[in-house]
Amino acid sequence: MTDSIIIGVSSCLLGEHVRYDGGHKHDCYITDTLGQYFRFLPICPEV
Repeated sequence: MTDSIIIGVSSCLLGEHVRYDGGHKHDCYITDTLGQYFRFLPICPEV
């Protein structure tokens, strides 16, 4: 088995409740489709 490539993705797109309003912007394409091929490093670009 090969190691998955790690890519940085905004935490809120991964479904974490970190936005200014306490919400998220979960993106199913990122988590469900791309998640089959990559591992994610959650980051917060607003900081």
